[in-house]
Amino acid sequence: MKLPFLSNRFFRNRVVINGARLMGLVALVAISGAVAGLAIGVPLGRVSFSSSKAVRLDQARLAGSIDPEAALVTSADLPVGWKAGDASLAGFGILANDFCGEKVEMPSALSETKAAVFVNESGSATLISQAVRVEKWQDAREYIRDVDRVLGECDKFFQVDPEGKRLRVDVKTGQGEPPITDYVGRTYVAEDGSAVQAWSIMAIGDVVVGLRHLGKSAPQHSFMSDVQNHILMRTAPQTFAPGSGDTRSEVSTTVPDGSQTEEPSSDQSTTTVLESGSADEPTDTSAPTVPPSNSDQGDDTGGASGDEPRD
Repeated sequence: MKLPFLSNRFFRNRVVINGARLMGLVALVAISGAVAGLAIGVPLGRVSFSSSKAVRLDQARLAGSIDPEAALVTSADLPVGWKAGDASLAGFGILANDFCGEKVEMPSALSETKAAVFVNESGSATLISQAVRVEKWQDAREYIRDVDRVLGECDKFFQVDPEGKRLRVDVKTGQGEPPITDYVGRTYVAEDGSAVQAWSIMAIGDVVVGLRHLGKSAPQHSFMSDVQNHILMRTAPQTFAPGSGDTRSEVSTTVPDGSQTEEPSSDQSTTTVLESGSADEPTDTSAPTVPPSNSDQGDDTGGASGDEPRD
């Protein structure tokens, strides 16, 4: 008598059943892998990996060790031909300004706002440097983030010039790469090309540093970066001083005609001072003018070139 479990038919059925189970398991694993790959791969595909070389300063260590005066621009930081300007313009620096019509409150200050004003050789461009110590280094960093947040939602605003004309100002990216992470910078360009501002704000320890270049055209590409690096070499020497390993401490020495010299480049642009982050046409080429502040954020009304004029 043949035993059922020893028959060929029995073995064939077992092989078929086990084979089907195996194929089902393989299919399940494949489907699970595909789903997991999509779940992981899609978010990673949307991540923007920054190539910025911005340095993250040890702000807690720097806090309390920086004299705001050392964070101001000096004549030695500037190209040949720049000289001290009208000190009364110091109040038109970038700190405590409105940004795109929104007021960003400065942190509680522990010092008065120090300032220095410089003009280029032709009197056609002005640089306003400011520095103030605040209560905590965290407050300095938060101020930078608040300004950046406001600007992140704004690509233009409007300003009424002294003649009553409503002028659109386009908000562009800043000049050069951020030297440190606690940094914000932009370029304001009047829609008619009459004025350009390049400005930046940095937090170095518990000191907030502001730079504002005003002229008919933007400064040379390396101008703002060079000035910022000079400030950082004095205030954060362990990171930015020559020999510290940061190549940004090697300041550009290109002059307007493109040749090399021992001094950085000078700027040849027309000056205008713009209140509350706005831009308008200067009425006097020998000194900046200050229009009444009346800016607001709004929709594009057309007419802007969108290009930053250059020397």
